[in-house]
Amino acid sequence: MGRSHAHEVADPGEPSGEPCAEVQRAGTGRYVLKALGKADLDLVMRTGRQATYQNREYLLREGEPANGVHVILSGIVESTHAGTQGRELMLATWEAGDFVGAPYILGDHRHSWSARALGRVEALHLDQIAIRTLIAQSPSFAVALIECLGFKGETYSMLAQTLAGQKAAERLVLLLVKLCENAAQDENGPISLGRITQANLARMIGATRQSISLILSRLQDDGIISTGPTKMVVNDLAALRKQVSD
Repeated sequence: MGRSHAHEVADPGEPSGEPCAEVQRAGTGRYVLKALGKADLDLVMRTGRQATYQNREYLLREGEPANGVHVILSGIVESTHAGTQGRELMLATWEAGDFVGAPYILGDHRHSWSARALGRVEALHLDQIAIRTLIAQSPSFAVALIECLGFKGETYSMLAQTLAGQKAAERLVLLLVKLCENAAQDENGPISLGRITQANLARMIGATRQSISLILSRLQDDGIISTGPTKMVVNDLAALRKQVSD
């Protein structure tokens, strides 16, 4: 993959000559590359190693030694955790601009979960040496990385809260709302959640597939969502949010 394609996730604005201005501009809360000006982005792309992953191929595996992060340049990646009795729990899906490899990106740690490609994925691997180098050379990168780690922490905190206390219907609606917010699309129109199945949703909130099917059928009858075998579209996010308060 050429670097010009990778740069599509970046903000095309020219970098400021003053470090303080760069740091203030850095930080979109989620996408580490989008926060960077051209000079910093070029530095990151030169420092990392680009790789292509085919469908179901792992970018990293749970339990293996951690070594930095993989920034997604194109495609979709899912995070999974090995549950009890060999069952797999789907934690989240990530798109172009996100990275996988958290929470530990430096130091002697092992991955807490796995990340694998859903379809073809292109990613930029920044190992620990590369991350330390970039932190030292680019204040904008350092700030963006911190904000992205905060976003990931919030996402997994939301997942934990979703699993605690609510009924299955409430947990599912809360999860769908968060997935919509993470999709970074115009909230005034239909929001595609990409490749997601009823089995995935059931594993994410700890419910049966049958209960998920019944809840989704009700939401579809109300026109709030549209579903397919491996795809879901939220037609009315405001109405979906209202399901939580009703």
